[in-house]
Amino acid sequence: MNNKFFIWIIILFLGNLQGYAQQNYLYQDPSLPVKKRVDDLIDRMTLEEKVFQLRSQMKFMHEYNDRDFRVGNVRNIGHFMHRDAKEPVTASACAEAINADTRKSMEASRWGIPVLQHGEALHGAQWGSATCFPQSIGMAAAFDDEFYFRVGQAVTKELRAVGVRQVLAPVVNISRDPRWGRTEESYGEDVFLSSRMGVAYVKALEQGGVIATPKHFADNYSDGGHDSYASDNSWRVLRETFLEPFRACIVEGGASSIMAAYNSIDGVPCHNNSVLLNDILRGEWGFKGFVVSDYSGVNGVFKAHKVAESFPDAQAQCFNAGLDVDLPRGYPDLLEQVQNGRILEKQIDESLRRVLACKFDLGLFDDPFVDVAEADQIVRCPDHKQLALEAARKVMTLLKNENDILPLSDSKIERLGLFGPAANVLSLGDYSGPYGGWKGDDAPTPYQALVKRLERKTEVVLHQPGTDVVSLAKTCDVVIFFGSIREGEGHDRSLLALPSKPVRAAKSLDNAMIVEDSEAPIIDLNQEKMIAELAASGTKTVVVLQNGSTVDVRNWIDKVDALLEAWYPGEQGAIAIAETLFGDNNPGGRLPFTWARHAGQLPAYYNIKPSGRGYAYNDDDGKPMFPFGFGLSYTSFEYSNLVLPSEIKKDEIAEIRFTLKNTGKVRGDEVVQLYIHDELASVVRPVIELKAFKRVTLNPGQSKEIVLPLPYRSFGLWNRDLEYVVEPGEFIVFIGKHAADTKLEGVITVL
Repeated sequence: MNNKFFIWIIILFLGNLQGYAQQNYLYQDPSLPVKKRVDDLIDRMTLEEKVFQLRSQMKFMHEYNDRDFRVGNVRNIGHFMHRDAKEPVTASACAEAINADTRKSMEASRWGIPVLQHGEALHGAQWGSATCFPQSIGMAAAFDDEFYFRVGQAVTKELRAVGVRQVLAPVVNISRDPRWGRTEESYGEDVFLSSRMGVAYVKALEQGGVIATPKHFADNYSDGGHDSYASDNSWRVLRETFLEPFRACIVEGGASSIMAAYNSIDGVPCHNNSVLLNDILRGEWGFKGFVVSDYSGVNGVFKAHKVAESFPDAQAQCFNAGLDVDLPRGYPDLLEQVQNGRILEKQIDESLRRVLACKFDLGLFDDPFVDVAEADQIVRCPDHKQLALEAARKVMTLLKNENDILPLSDSKIERLGLFGPAANVLSLGDYSGPYGGWKGDDAPTPYQALVKRLERKTEVVLHQPGTDVVSLAKTCDVVIFFGSIREGEGHDRSLLALPSKPVRAAKSLDNAMIVEDSEAPIIDLNQEKMIAELAASGTKTVVVLQNGSTVDVRNWIDKVDALLEAWYPGEQGAIAIAETLFGDNNPGGRLPFTWARHAGQLPAYYNIKPSGRGYAYNDDDGKPMFPFGFGLSYTSFEYSNLVLPSEIKKDEIAEIRFTLKNTGKVRGDEVVQLYIHDELASVVRPVIELKAFKRVTLNPGQSKEIVLPLPYRSFGLWNRDLEYVVEPGEFIVFIGKHAADTKLEGVITVL
């Protein structure tokens, strides 16, 4: 035999690794329309091959050898590589592992079909130690969707760098009850704000080549703030409030996927709810993408909701209702359900067509691998860390500033005392890193950031748990208490007050930490008691909260001098906290939810509908501690010269104009907010509704004309027949600082 024959044999052997995929078929031609490529591929596939493309898999490192590379959707391996790693796992190592997984998946397919690698990206790419931005609720507090789009672009680049091409984000559930532990993952209580933030993030992901998956469709929590409880909301409330952010993410944002919620609506689980998944999502909104389950949500239709007689029955019900892919180890009995007639093969083809179209649109068939060498240059690059710092600055929200104690002066303070369980802890919030936690190497704690900020100017002392609070406080010029709460997925709360926290005395000032589920000796730190002791010491007292939802502050708010809500401000957040406390950054954040006084006022939200009687309790005036949209500044602003059109017609956009002036002495941000009220409608409407906002930066004495667009659709409602219409009539337009403080008012007639 000659050498050419041996070469031919080798080529034939290698070609068999991908079967017919080495040949030239229509689906392999990138110049053809996606539809033609999809149809050609489906026509060539067996039923079993089709079913595998609708299945999913998740394997921890210790079970990765059992990975079935025929499945079409997988939780990326990069998420699990960090758990027991002796050294930090680099971005390039994750990229290499995901490349290898993709290559094996293509080799396991006769047609060389690439796997879709999915993961999380709530406030940063969660496959590893990628840049960690402020938690979603904090970004909502920034009231800046244009800036948030830039954050989304950075996150997308870090996802693409390692090969993650679908993320289970953003969370656009409306949160009207902060007892829900996942409030921090949301954009708060308002429909318009949540929609704008969701659309910004979805656009950044989709335009950057990553599939966005808004979740959880729909509602996701209910009475008492319980996660995944059955929804008792009427279809009117669902339409007006809870469904709208999803519609915006699909219709305006272009999301290619969506995740069903664990809960039930009107007696039907969301996972097998054809009204949601087919009638509304695909019929009304024209959704062309694919629906995924929440993790093990299909099994919940059988195990939790008990509307299926078995797990295979639940799979058939969900698939027939419009659920395309079951995550994370999904649809094990799908093939059998087709073979026994519960599911038709043409339905398999319909779902597969949606999934494959997305893979083609992403370019996975033509360019399935990433450049490993580039990953380390992109992930946590200087530009992205700087953006994280800018984001942290924007989310800072000042809620109290008695006698303008803030900003502090480093030239007047000789000794600064830091107290509380979060004083020397990097508080990031839920969904902040890979399996095993976020491991950035240069993200300081508040204590470390303040020490650096005040170097050679002010002594910074850190209180050690178990030592006397008052004695140390009296030796300081100012004390700062850093409070925190326990919340997140699986951590709903019944009480809103700062809880006692188990803490361990630090071995050194650099490693104080909150200890949870530890066998080490601990000290119970009563946060409210410590705040009271600090305030009673006679030393000026500032409280900084790092959290994601309402805290009951009644017992101490009148005793302290200032309250700064820092949220979970991301990896650079401690620097932003230090800058804000000492005036390098002027806080411009605003509350994305109504801050109730106590749990007895819940649920609390600003856009209520009129009461037939009143709004108070017999022991409470019903007013919140802080209204929606509230936030203080180190400067002041003046509103004037409102100009608005007298009328608006269909398909028009009304431009609302007014003048904003910085009347203070320092540069600052104001979040201008536009609300409307329908004077006469066919159904009861909210007392006010947010319909536009804009974050504006002005220098001292600077004036600027602000223009807020108000599209015709903004005046719409769901009528008595649950049809979305715009009814003619007069609307009051309010311009102001927050929901309870409007400065300008006018009337516009809708034709």
